[in-house]
Amino acid sequence: METVNQKQAYRRRAFEQLALEYNAKPENFTEEGLTLTLPAKPEGVRLYSHDIPFFAMATTGNSVVITAHECLHEEIREMVEDVEDLHRLYEFQSLQEIDAMLRKHGYALRGTVHMTLPGTPFPEVELPKAFTYRWFETEAEIAAFYPNEQFQMALSSEYNPDRPDVIALAALDGDKIVAVAGASADTKEMWQVGIDVLPGYRGCGLGTKLVGALCRRIEEMGHLPFYGTAVANIHSQVIAARCGFYPAWTETVTYKL
Repeated sequence: METVNQKQAYRRRAFEQLALEYNAKPENFTEEGLTLTLPAKPEGVRLYSHDIPFFAMATTGNSVVITAHECLHEEIREMVEDVEDLHRLYEFQSLQEIDAMLRKHGYALRGTVHMTLPGTPFPEVELPKAFTYRWFETEAEIAAFYPNEQFQMALSSEYNPDRPDVIALAALDGDKIVAVAGASADTKEMWQVGIDVLPGYRGCGLGTKLVGALCRRIEEMGHLPFYGTAVANIHSQVIAARCGFYPAWTETVTYKL
């Protein structure tokens, strides 16, 4: 029962965050149908951009929530009328139509990201004995990575005040850092986890172990770890699944041409 309650609590917290960012209600992400809103940029949103969104779309499977400039609303409604199942808005043909609509206004689709949440509590992890490990938990310790060129899936390339890196766990082969699991404080409560393993050290389960240990520490600190992957990054998706994450929502965002 504790596991179920925790999963529900995490899900509720994530949808409250999405509702804030999509100018919607949390229930819009669980009920069937389309929710179309006008964009807003209130305090507390994840700051991937300082601009007010021109178009952003999220789905949990049954529902689709779109926040978009008013000039797009009529065309979006017409487009949705021809879609039998709303999740098909994420199929290539529909995305092409959305991209063409956006380009008329000087915007384009940037990409689609699968977002996952913890489905079970993270167990205590036994890290592989072939390596040594080091925690980075202060701003000064993490700053030692910058400029970060080797582990950009785990940490920012440089200090980012909008989404600061707040904790990392590194594996070392001798004095050489060969893998890093890190987390950025995308909000005060929700910390996004990433992993990067050098090519010669992949395939031995190191990434999964580091992510599991990091997420357990994040939970102990009272925060919600979440994990995002690109559509085609199967290896990263496998790590997320092995650590107990499950697919929670998918997001598509735009950029200005």
